[in-house]
Amino acid sequence: MNLTAERETDPMFSKTWFGILLLTLVVSGITARLGFWQLGRAQTKEALNAVTESRQLEPALRNEDWAALTAPDTWLQRTVNVEGQWLEKYTIYLDNRSMASQTGFYVLTPLQLQNGAVLWVQRGWVARDRARSDFLPPVKTPQGMVKVQGRVVPSPSKMMELSAVAKSKDSFSVLRPNVDLDEFRQETQLTIVATLQQTNEASDGMRREWPKSISGADKNRGYAFQWFALSALAIILFAWFQVWKKIKHV
Repeated sequence: MNLTAERETDPMFSKTWFGILLLTLVVSGITARLGFWQLGRAQTKEALNAVTESRQLEPALRNEDWAALTAPDTWLQRTVNVEGQWLEKYTIYLDNRSMASQTGFYVLTPLQLQNGAVLWVQRGWVARDRARSDFLPPVKTPQGMVKVQGRVVPSPSKMMELSAVAKSKDSFSVLRPNVDLDEFRQETQLTIVATLQQTNEASDGMRREWPKSISGADKNRGYAFQWFALSALAIILFAWFQVWKKIKHV
């Protein structure tokens, strides 16, 4: 019997065997690629975290630094130490915001500096009343000049809304599911130049346990390990059942 005839009768060289081999290579290749993708995401997060940490080591931004109309992106995560007056009438509560695994509200109030620039400050978090879900817990807003410490952050993230909320032009809405910085500027006619997260010690009935700036790269590395393990498992299972087992029966 020649080699061609042997291959036609040998189960290791059947069409089914080659089909399983092809499927194994495809599965192994896809899972390996996903593993490398997760490693890439880990490297990107580490690079961004390094930039964040370096910015937090720069000198704190003070009142005189806010002469520009808008803060540059290079100021994100930089620390801030300013003095100004709270514009209490523009205080809003962002609904369904959590802190320390509890649901409540983010409280935001504009802070006006002496040069007219306005910083939109995430002042802190207050818990929801368990008996009255629509009740807004009162927070104390100091009058006159106050000192605020914080860091420059992006605008608050948006939560999913089940339906659009009707906006009244005649009244200021205090409780909101989401808020857009540009729309808030137009609504209040305030010269808001940046968004801050206040980091002063907890006061005024609010908590300020903001998430720490960590890269989260370890989580992506864990995902990468899982994908690489699946890739290796596909090869091992093929080698065991389609090669080793059949060789033993020859």
